[in-house]
Amino acid sequence: MWPNAHLTSHLFLHCIFATNIWLLLMQWLNFNFIIPPNLFVHWECWNGEHSNKKVRKGLRVIWQAAIWLIWKARNNCIFNDKVIRVDEIVEEIKLVSWKWLLGRSNFAACLHYEWIWCPEECMRR
Repeated sequence: MWPNAHLTSHLFLHCIFATNIWLLLMQWLNFNFIIPPNLFVHWECWNGEHSNKKVRKGLRVIWQAAIWLIWKARNNCIFNDKVIRVDEIVEEIKLVSWKWLLGRSNFAACLHYEWIWCPEECMRR
């Protein structure tokens, strides 16, 4: 295992802030699994469980947006003394992942409300 893996797992997965973000994202996506012990296993849960290639790509983007925005939120709390709400971060993850997917040339357009309502359907297009 790589150095500081325990700290990284806590920061991105197991602290109450990160755990609640992942639980809300899983609820949004109709996922049902226990948050694994480390980021490698967590990535595999998001990366390899779906048979549809487009959906797998979309899930990767959501995962990457979540990691990025958890990191940014932590930095805002620590360095800028900001109070960040979990539901705000989850909504930002939804928005950023939608924008990132729209920026990909092979992702069929879907409206933001469609993404919020049924992301898997958008990914399948």
